[in-house]
Amino acid sequence: MATAAWRDMREPGVYRRYTRVAIALHWAIAALILYNLTSGLLGEWLPRGFFAFHISSGLTILALTIVRIGWRLTHKPPPMLPMRPWERWLAHGVHFLLYAAMLFVPWTGWVMISANPPAGSAGAAYAQAEQARAHPGEPVRQRSAPKIWGVATVPMIGPVADLGREPAGVAGQHAFHEQMEGVHEKLAWLLLLLLVLHIGGALKHQLVDGEPELARMGLGRRRA
Repeated sequence: MATAAWRDMREPGVYRRYTRVAIALHWAIAALILYNLTSGLLGEWLPRGFFAFHISSGLTILALTIVRIGWRLTHKPPPMLPMRPWERWLAHGVHFLLYAAMLFVPWTGWVMISANPPAGSAGAAYAQAEQARAHPGEPVRQRSAPKIWGVATVPMIGPVADLGREPAGVAGQHAFHEQMEGVHEKLAWLLLLLLVLHIGGALKHQLVDGEPELARMGLGRRRA
């Protein structure tokens, strides 16, 4: 009965899908998240070059997620598939947390990038002097601002960067950077867990319940 009721809400002879824009955003974000989780969580076991686009990909995830949220708020998604009440609540909860994680994981990464003394500041000069003192004889690393896909320089979050503008703030900024690195990693593991729940739920509806879950997101043919 539930399946029949849901099918009554679709277009005649066609299972309702998400819009083409929503589908494109979904799979683009999914591909970028897969790359970022792999390069971030497994980075020490992978070639160093594999991490090269981690920052660019993360900031792109943040931007596309904001677009996706805006699209969802202005374009009503198709009705949910028939499911038990607890499954419906779980689906809503996982989706909400997924959106939150897709915002906060890259945002904390952006905060980490910004938590360095601004180039040319007294704090940057002090940090370089401290590095030279700690590692005598080694070349001092000159920090360059990362670029998004090699094109545009990543803008720093002003209040975070300004923490280390003066020498007195460099140590506190470094401690904040380390703290945010830990938060970033924990949120990444949470995002991975949410993805496992999300994918598991989709496969359960597709393979166990026999509902066209994947077709709603553009995979497979529509059923008449």
